Amino acid sequence: MSQALKNFWTPEETINKLYDRLFDTDNVGYLQQLVDSIEIEENSNFWTEHFAVEGNEYDIDLADTKKNPAWTVRQRDIRIVPMADPMAPLSETRQLETEGGAEHTGSIYGYGKGLFNTSMSKLELQARLAQMSPEDRSLLTAAQRGIADLIKTHNLRLSNMAAMTLSYGGAYNTTTAQDATGTKTTQGGSGVVVSQRAYIPLENFKKAGAKVWTDPTCDIPTQMQKLEYDFKVAKNLDEATPFEWDIPYDTVVNILLKNSFFIKEVNRYIRLEAPDKVVVINNSQSAIDTDVITLQQLVMYSRSSVSKISPIRVVREQQTVQGITTYYTVRGWKPNTVVLRPLGLAGVVVHATPEWAKLMRSGEVNDNIQWSMAKWNNLLYVINKITPNGMLKSYHTDVLGRYATVLNESQYHVCVDIATADN
Repeated sequence: MSQALKNFWTPEETINKLYDRLFDTDNVGYLQQLVDSIEIEENSNFWTEHFAVEGNEYDIDLADTKKNPAWTVRQRDIRIVPMADPMAPLSETRQLETEGGAEHTGSIYGYGKGLFNTSMSKLELQARLAQMSPEDRSLLTAAQRGIADLIKTHNLRLSNMAAMTLSYGGAYNTTTAQDATGTKTTQGGSGVVVSQRAYIPLENFKKAGAKVWTDPTCDIPTQMQKLEYDFKVAKNLDEATPFEWDIPYDTVVNILLKNSFFIKEVNRYIRLEAPDKVVVINNSQSAIDTDVITLQQLVMYSRSSVSKISPIRVVREQQTVQGITTYYTVRGWKPNTVVLRPLGLAGVVVHATPEWAKLMRSGEVNDNIQWSMAKWNNLLYVINKITPNGMLKSYHTDVLGRYATVLNESQYHVCVDIATADN
């Protein structure tokens, strides 16, 4: 527990410290101590399963603050290495192909959410704090919850962006998120359009195989096996190179678990590697394996030594969008798409300094403004401000970030359209 939670201040001191840019005796601002002590308990961290925050932070160009910082990722192609050629004496050698690579760039856009309190609501909070015990007062539960909710808004944005990046081959935007009725914008009320194009090789966009996956006669495990094998051969990768299949939960439940060929494969796995878990249905005629398999059994099969395919990672993500007049739920994952990619993390979250953070540190802030700043996860900036509101004061908490999810294995990232069969 941070040192901030061990000091008991009066209600007035507690609130003022949230907005005070001065530092405590241990040289750590109270707001940073408060942020460090917050536990984010939520299911919006989908992005952390696939992307890690990059260590370095991009800076903004003060000569042109309207220009978004740009990220760059460079990737090396694994060239095919043939056998040495037979040679006549003193003849010239045949040269290997030059080792290739790919360079991709994009913009880092800014995102934010905030909370606003008036002087009256501040006095109400102060009065409530005065009625609490010193322990409860020092925790300042309401402030923690507010900051945690603001951080959650960014986790939701990052998760939507990550799902798009994975399933669209690097692309994401604010206009193609899906809900139950079709495409919905995720611009909210800002009107700002974000757009990043796909950058995996065109040949990495694949079709389902001989049949679409919803066809009850489709041998999905064999088609997945062929897609993976053919891709590794084409890319000169060893067949044992670890890959994974990222498949949406709905696709797993509504298609894979009902596919007779997967049911057969899972029963084969159970008989060979987990005979104590065999489910036998007895009648007067025969004894048969179960014709209903579970998600857990399917995932365990995919990770077993008898599996035809690489391990399955089940994708579950959805977000809430605040529109101008209503809220609605969307998903970033591209419909009818599954992903085959190298096992592990798919890339990084690149990030840059928000303009507000740069401005607050510039010395140009009005003397009438009290402010303090903290960082969460080396990614998001938490800024508290007290600003004039006529004759009174207003209290603002903003959580800002500039970030983008970037694939660093794009050469070996495959997006499969399961609703379109090969010609």
